[in-house]
Amino acid sequence: MNGEQPLARALALTRQMLEAARGEDWERLIALETERHPWVMQPLTRDEDCVRQLGELLALDRELYALISHARDRAGEQWQAEHDRARAIAAYGG
Repeated sequence: MNGEQPLARALALTRQMLEAARGEDWERLIALETERHPWVMQPLTRDEDCVRQLGELLALDRELYALISHARDRAGEQWQAEHDRARAIAAYGG
């Protein structure tokens, strides 16, 4: 991992993940999460900068998961609406 600080790299990737989620680019988000995973699994130092970065990472994660949850709920609602529509068409036609 080329000498880069793990938490700094994870934070940069998390910012990119948030951009992808805001743009509803779910494939990119998944690819970035895969890339981020080994970085967040690295041991951390216990200094002020690490604590600050960790707090920022957690705040970004909360925002990210809220966007994902909202998108999941919308997809579920769309699926339910289409399912209900298909049932109504089948009932009317049958």
